[in-house]
Amino acid sequence: MPVTGKGQTIMIQGDQTGILEADTIMITGNVNVPAGETLIIQPGTTVISTGFYGINVGGTLRAEGNENNWITFTVADTAGFYNLNDSRGGWNGIHFISTDPAGDSSLFIHCTFKYGKAFGDSLVKMGGIFNIRNFSKIRISGCEFSHNKAVFWGGAVFAELSDLKIENSEFTDNFCGTPGPPYGYGGAVCLRYSGADMTGCRFYGNSSTGIGGAASFEYSDVLLSSGIFQDNYSGLGGALGYLRSNPDKPVSDNLFTGNSSLFFGGAISCNKANPSFINNTITGNYSISYGGGFYCNDSAAPVLINTILFGNFAPEGEQVYIWDVNSAPSFYYCNVQGDSAAFGGTGGIGFNSPYMNNTDTLPLFSGIYPFPYALSDNSPCINAGNPDTTGLMLPESDLAGNIRIIGNIIDQGCYENQSGLTATGKLNKDLRILCYPNPFHEKVTVIFPSGYYGNCSVSISDLSGRMVFSSSSLQGNSFIWTPDTDEISGLRPGMYCVTVTAGNRKGSASVLHIK
Repeated sequence: MPVTGKGQTIMIQGDQTGILEADTIMITGNVNVPAGETLIIQPGTTVISTGFYGINVGGTLRAEGNENNWITFTVADTAGFYNLNDSRGGWNGIHFISTDPAGDSSLFIHCTFKYGKAFGDSLVKMGGIFNIRNFSKIRISGCEFSHNKAVFWGGAVFAELSDLKIENSEFTDNFCGTPGPPYGYGGAVCLRYSGADMTGCRFYGNSSTGIGGAASFEYSDVLLSSGIFQDNYSGLGGALGYLRSNPDKPVSDNLFTGNSSLFFGGAISCNKANPSFINNTITGNYSISYGGGFYCNDSAAPVLINTILFGNFAPEGEQVYIWDVNSAPSFYYCNVQGDSAAFGGTGGIGFNSPYMNNTDTLPLFSGIYPFPYALSDNSPCINAGNPDTTGLMLPESDLAGNIRIIGNIIDQGCYENQSGLTATGKLNKDLRILCYPNPFHEKVTVIFPSGYYGNCSVSISDLSGRMVFSSSSLQGNSFIWTPDTDEISGLRPGMYCVTVTAGNRKGSASVLHIK
């Protein structure tokens, strides 16, 4: 029966159908939406769980807010939320586990989901907010997921054998995983044996203990387009982990920056997976161990097209690390710092996979808010992509919402420069230089081979190409850079490119300045 009382607070538990009309809905026990029935939550409603209760959907659930009247799902008391050993401080999310496949679509539009906690037996330890099994009629649009957790996989969303549509949604500070096996997969989103279209989504500060700080896809085919992945963290694939998949849909037009990993792939890890990465910008990511930008293992054969891999850092394989000789990533029309000669790992040494029409140049990002990784008008990445974009499944607009192709040739990266100008240039890698400590707090020492004594010059630029230090009269084979780190006027934390010229030889390296 419908429960009404707009302008009031109502309490619900058990079977619920019809329209819930109230400003505040208190969940006082587990809620069930029976098969063949529909439950509707009105715009502007706040749904508060008074304990570790959830919503089990056998039929249809619709929570359609609007830009001015969002729907909020949260818990009354968050004390104990960060302890994954019990259920305190969270609510039990929304479960589509035994949903009637003949039912109508469930819709979630302009909803905020907070403090969901996936805890209990093995079946319900996934998906802090959504735990979806074998059901595909779900659309999530314009929603926000923050501070949700899962003991196992999918800090906010877990789906298996389900084809979802998630668009224009934001995932912030979600987490999954235990310190030991089974490690967490997908700090925000974990998909297994599923297809999905995830477009226009943003992932900030999510983390997992295993793979994919923001998202993990296993045995799946996902269109991941026009997204931002920033400041996410995991053991492998600080932002994204793709496992055991041979997808047809691409990962396209995304920005990966500020992500980090403990072991492999500061931004992306491909493990026995062969996705296509098209027009992505992968910059300013960091791995403590291997592969600052991109990592491949277990016969992975991804394809990278029109992608910028520049300014990432790791002790080995700053941009790309290939663990095994059976992994064979291929690169076409990409801008890769150091070219393939700088690849790390057993598979990176003697790399012989397709590597065609790629460049190694400073991208010259604009550095201008709100799109600091857009291309400046003199960027060499302009008109440097594949002239033939047939079959690439590109979105109509770039990450800034501008026309995707200006002129006749697409740019490299996720942003299209709107002037259509072209610049050229290539770094000479004859001179190898070493920077330590890297990352650095206050100062960094730059060393280059002793055979080049004499006058040397050095320039240090940020990723927009703006020079922050230069000297043309260095003596010896090393120097120490101590930048101004004043919080207001000094150097901002981030990635910087050090270029040393000695005679007719030139070399470059990336250094990461951290607080």
